[in-house]
Amino acid sequence: MSGRRRRVPVRPVDRGGAGGTVFSLTGWPFMALVVLATTAAFVALVVWWPSLSGRGWRRFAGRAGLLLGVNVLVLLTAATQLNAQFLYFADWTDLEGALSGTVTTTTLQRGATATDAASRAVAGAAAQRATGRLPALATTTDGSGDLLYTVRGPRSGVTGLVVVRLPAGYASHANASVRYPVLETFHGYPGSPFTWVRSMGLGSALAHQVAAHRMRPALIVSPDLQVPAGADTECVNGRPGTPQMETWLTRDVPEWVARTFRVSTNRSSWATIGISSGGWCAAMAAMLHPAQYSAAVVMGGYFRPELGPSYEPYAPGSALARRYDLVALTRRRPAPVALWMETSHTDPVSYTSSAELLKVARPPLAIDATVLQHAGHRAAVWLGLLPGALGWLGLNVPGFAPTS
Repeated sequence: MSGRRRRVPVRPVDRGGAGGTVFSLTGWPFMALVVLATTAAFVALVVWWPSLSGRGWRRFAGRAGLLLGVNVLVLLTAATQLNAQFLYFADWTDLEGALSGTVTTTTLQRGATATDAASRAVAGAAAQRATGRLPALATTTDGSGDLLYTVRGPRSGVTGLVVVRLPAGYASHANASVRYPVLETFHGYPGSPFTWVRSMGLGSALAHQVAAHRMRPALIVSPDLQVPAGADTECVNGRPGTPQMETWLTRDVPEWVARTFRVSTNRSSWATIGISSGGWCAAMAAMLHPAQYSAAVVMGGYFRPELGPSYEPYAPGSALARRYDLVALTRRRPAPVALWMETSHTDPVSYTSSAELLKVARPPLAIDATVLQHAGHRAAVWLGLLPGALGWLGLNVPGFAPTS
């Protein structure tokens, strides 16, 4: 599962986890110990191998044991290094909780109520319903039933892939007059437009909520965030000559959706959802474009862009840099948007800016936060919370409320 790549060394401190702070799961002492053990096992293999040659079950068992031990330690070394980089498990308590299925959770509410924030009338640019006949549905799929479109944005000049999953019954004659809400998804980095509809199983999770009468059917719209291919754009606009990703994602794509599908254009019928860096994109899209989106679901996201050294769309301290500081924006002028957000005390990717946002949140912004005590930055955490987040959307955002 795609997550957020850290750009700085990560050494989170265990809070009460087994092993204490000296040998934290992502700390250098533990990882150095694993590397030393792997090296020692390899040296032992080289030294003892000649004495274990020949026949006999004892020698055979000795060779097999040495080979097995070295391979297990090599895999353990790779796993600890990957975990330190991607924060799948934040600490020993997180690992224990993942194995046992127990996580300590706190829920917080800040600012306005979600229903009030999502129901407000907001002036500004938003996609308008198309007049006349809608175009025929695309026939281009990858065999899964998802519709694949190449969308060129007239405002941004960006051309990218957009994956669309239609709700069950969309093409039925009985539903020919039904207009649907839209859930625009944002994948992590690295990732793809298929992340939400495949790895995260958003389509089946949404269908389950619809069947349980917790929300109404909705279009899932999944644009590619990596334009050009492989670039971690953080969904932002940049100086001339760089991709205008914010404009493509929040203006061009919604306008294309409204011209192509039977969707409602009321802001309460549009929401965003994202994981990790996609969580940042989901929050940014909604908070900077509240006339288009009434709500955002942010899982493991953050509220300032984390641009890498290989991509600098604007200068630090510039007007664009100030534009994308959502904590400062909230301090000055809170957006009338409903946010559902997840973070963890031991998730250094998301916790710092999430905690800052919670401190300054006030109406008309509404935040419903799920704060985990020990949880890493991984898909398993977000998958477990997805049904509740969708249920929150149907309960609080009028455009997603189940029909009678």
